[in-house]
Amino acid sequence: MQRDERIRVAVILPSFSIGGTENMVATLAKLIDKTNFQLLVICLACPQETHIQKEIESSGVEIYYGMKGKLASWRLFFRVYRVLSQFRPELIHSNMYAYAFAVPYVMTHRVRLLHTVHNKPVNEFKEKYKRLIAYLYRREKAVPVAISHIIEKEMKELYPGLHCIERIYNPVDTQRFYTKRSQTSRQNITFINVARFMRQKNHELLLDAFAEAREKMPFIRLVLVGDGELRKTMEKKTKDLNISEAVVFAGNVSDVERYLAAADVFVLSSDYEGLPLSVLEAMAAGLPVISTNVGGVADIVTDNGILVKPGDREELADKMTELALDGAKRYQMGMCSIRNVKKYDGAEFIREYETLYLKYS
Repeated sequence: MQRDERIRVAVILPSFSIGGTENMVATLAKLIDKTNFQLLVICLACPQETHIQKEIESSGVEIYYGMKGKLASWRLFFRVYRVLSQFRPELIHSNMYAYAFAVPYVMTHRVRLLHTVHNKPVNEFKEKYKRLIAYLYRREKAVPVAISHIIEKEMKELYPGLHCIERIYNPVDTQRFYTKRSQTSRQNITFINVARFMRQKNHELLLDAFAEAREKMPFIRLVLVGDGELRKTMEKKTKDLNISEAVVFAGNVSDVERYLAAADVFVLSSDYEGLPLSVLEAMAAGLPVISTNVGGVADIVTDNGILVKPGDREELADKMTELALDGAKRYQMGMCSIRNVKKYDGAEFIREYETLYLKYS
């Protein structure tokens, strides 16, 4: 029997929920050169039937699910170790806290961990996880991959003495999201936000700012795409602010490009970020962006949008008002978004990761 000469890479992540990390893994699974690389995707959670999961399944890449019913976390360590032993990876590519479940294998085999840092490093893990990965960095058993130059800078500050740090920006399928825009003025302006309902995303700030802007502009509306533990709290807040008729809670959707195509301005109110895929998708759809100046957002929001101070309701409301009233500026910034996002297309992302896989395997 002919020996498979492909480089074996195990990609591990917490779940197939909808977010930037999961989209990145889906892009890897779809576009990786399968004649040179054999991927195994290890998902710690149970199957979730999201569109992310379906994309990875249709890519032909093998998937292993760690959780099949209720399972103690220590048993999950054994399961991951067993599947890695069977697969015998030449490199493990970890995401988020899932890296910890690969540590027993990494420490007992001649294999390295390539760990993508998706979020602000100080907020990425609890302290015990930071200490563990710092140990791996010192031993050169793990190599971090930052998704923006700000993340790279913060990694160096948080983990002094790092021997090496790579940087690869998140990918976006520009063809999927492209929307032909016109300079025609619109009577009703739609703001859109795509984010999980969690404290980091600060939907409360966004709703407060929208309510303030709407006092001057009753013709604006807001579409919130996503789901999460704080959704019901935010639904109640729209009623308290008397803006519920102007806010749409779309939930998790598989066709987010349709919602972006129908919107006029993308707005993000996060307290901290890595390099949000949602902003790149909005740019690919030709939208101007208003965002809090956090994480790597300043890398991608330049002449195509406006940055505001984190937590500043008044400034966010002012900029929403500004773009709602200025159709020419919206169009100009949207065209800049389409131009600027081209360098984040999936083809370049895959080329860079294939290079890293070869370098560290």
